[in-house]
Amino acid sequence: MNKSIKIIISVTLVVLVLTVGKSKLEASDISEEISGILINSTNNQPVPMANITLYIEQLNTDLKVLNETTDSTGKFTFKNIEIKEDALYWLSVFYKGVGYTELFDFVSGNKNLELQVYDTTTSDDVISIFNSSILFSQVDHLNRKISVIEMVTLLNNSMLTYIPGSGPMELLRFGLPDGASNLIVDTEIPNSDWIQIDKGFAFLAPIVPGKHELMYAYQIPYSGTETQFIKNWRYGSEKLRIVIPENLTQVKTNLTKTSSVLQLGNINYEVQESKDIKRMQKMDVLVFNLPEPTIFELIKEKFKTAEYVYAAPITLALLLFISIPIFVWRNRKKENSTETQSVELIDQMKLNLKKELESGKISEERYKKMIRLLEINK
Repeated sequence: MNKSIKIIISVTLVVLVLTVGKSKLEASDISEEISGILINSTNNQPVPMANITLYIEQLNTDLKVLNETTDSTGKFTFKNIEIKEDALYWLSVFYKGVGYTELFDFVSGNKNLELQVYDTTTSDDVISIFNSSILFSQVDHLNRKISVIEMVTLLNNSMLTYIPGSGPMELLRFGLPDGASNLIVDTEIPNSDWIQIDKGFAFLAPIVPGKHELMYAYQIPYSGTETQFIKNWRYGSEKLRIVIPENLTQVKTNLTKTSSVLQLGNINYEVQESKDIKRMQKMDVLVFNLPEPTIFELIKEKFKTAEYVYAAPITLALLLFISIPIFVWRNRKKENSTETQSVELIDQMKLNLKKELESGKISEERYKKMIRLLEINK
């Protein structure tokens, strides 16, 4: 290849690189017009004179906020908008007290948008449950608590947005078993909140038409080897699954009829299913074959969690229980006056135990055990 051909090829390559680089630069910095229309989908009418906000978020760049107002036909236009692959674009609007936000992919060429809003209602008749799952995830046998996770798919099958009303009967309410504690609520619904109420919690969020996921977890106490409670299906449920890990416990209800085994990883789960649960239908739940702590575990847990103020009296009492029979054995040949003193000492200890019981420093069960030990050594 001669020198002139090499020069021509080199120049051609440089021109190509510069041309491609320039086109990419121009594409990344291109400014476009983004337009759309705001529709009230309840009556299928455009919404005039509404404020539309465009948010543009990009890494290492301040959030950019632009505002436009819809015209008499519900249309809006944002001009000179830079479209970049590493940026997020979303539109929001407030309509009748409810915020609507939607993320858009402008890079793909979607520049003509339709943003939907709805009329509102405070009636929870528009809300139902499409799917529900109840997972008995863990049993803390030392503290006798069962951990439960409930996952529901809320369904608003109307063309109205549900909003919480001012009265307690106009809130989305979910019941919990008696004694439930450590409640956690999570959802993908934006701007949502919740408050704990008698026998459950109320969910505070607008529910727009469509499906929405809600999850809540809690713990319920138990005594002995079983516990039972009633679950009220306020919004019904088209499908229900109760899931129990193998060898954890057993669950029986009056609504779940079929049962199967599902393997996830190395763990088998029993899955009970039911369908078409009606609104306000009640479900009796019996949880049985629950583990109980051993006496050794209870003693260990008591000593681990006992307050220091009780440690000294308990230790002293244990030492006395050990020392009294030794003292009596060593002095069994002494005069009756010495035996009388031992009896008086035990009587005094019993009196002190009674005072601690009455003041709430010890439980009745511990009081009875200590009294029995004292009676043995009297």
